[in-house]
Amino acid sequence: MVSYTVYGANSMIDWTQALLNLNIDVPVGSDEVSILCPFHDDTSESCSINIDKGVWICFAGCGQGGLKNFIKEYKDWDYRQVNQYLVNYKDTQSKRLFTQPLVEDEGPLPEVNIPFKLGTVPRWIFDRGFDKQSMKKWLCGITPANGLIIPVKDIDFRTVGWITRQEKQIPKYLYSRGLKKSHILFGQPYVQDCEYVCITEGPLDAMWLTQLGFPAVALLGMSMSEKQRDLVLTLPTKEVILCLDNDSAGQIGKKRAMELLGNKIKVSYINIPEEYKDVQDIKSYDILNKVIKNKRYW
Repeated sequence: MVSYTVYGANSMIDWTQALLNLNIDVPVGSDEVSILCPFHDDTSESCSINIDKGVWICFAGCGQGGLKNFIKEYKDWDYRQVNQYLVNYKDTQSKRLFTQPLVEDEGPLPEVNIPFKLGTVPRWIFDRGFDKQSMKKWLCGITPANGLIIPVKDIDFRTVGWITRQEKQIPKYLYSRGLKKSHILFGQPYVQDCEYVCITEGPLDAMWLTQLGFPAVALLGMSMSEKQRDLVLTLPTKEVILCLDNDSAGQIGKKRAMELLGNKIKVSYINIPEEYKDVQDIKSYDILNKVIKNKRYW
């Protein structure tokens, strides 16, 4: 399995091969690996690299950020040299119906039509524990390649984009062209007055929590934007619980969200047991309920 991360408008980076060719031992097919940190005298593999999300963090305190930043520091290059190096690892032949937005203008998002069949969903989504009622609630559909289509609604319930979740392919999530992820809290229109709201990274995580009775929204990524912070502060709740993924990227995202939210709202976070990678991986209501009840405060 080759792991790619979105890079620019129409290309992706094979981070595994890019790091291997710098003599950084990254096992092929791994989404996240721990290595001896090259930035200090490390004996305990305190540096975690998330290939799927293109980020790294040193838990000993050396730093964190994107893998472009990692390569820059590792090779003592400037960003021009990093970009020049990464050209060799760009998948420029990928023809994609979905891409990251290039421009983050202000103003309302335009309403769009989804060019896929809605109402029918791929069978594999039921194997992940979702039920028909949940799929109907979120107005999901199917792509010709057997991917799950998830409409993205703004606060006024207008369709402003869509997400496709692939069953096994990398990247797992693809986004409709022009969708400003940093301007959206996925699931916000479904949240009613409640004691708390869970904040996740991916849409399936938020959908899973909602199905089990835990109100949730998703950032559509690991990092909260200032616009999303403002949207969080409009939620009909007095507390938000950070339920980000159980990996190095989730740690970075949690720190970012806490810094943004500060004391503007009551903020807590959960510690996902190490055997689970995210909340959608926890199939037992009792275990998930216990994890959320054992939340911690910043």
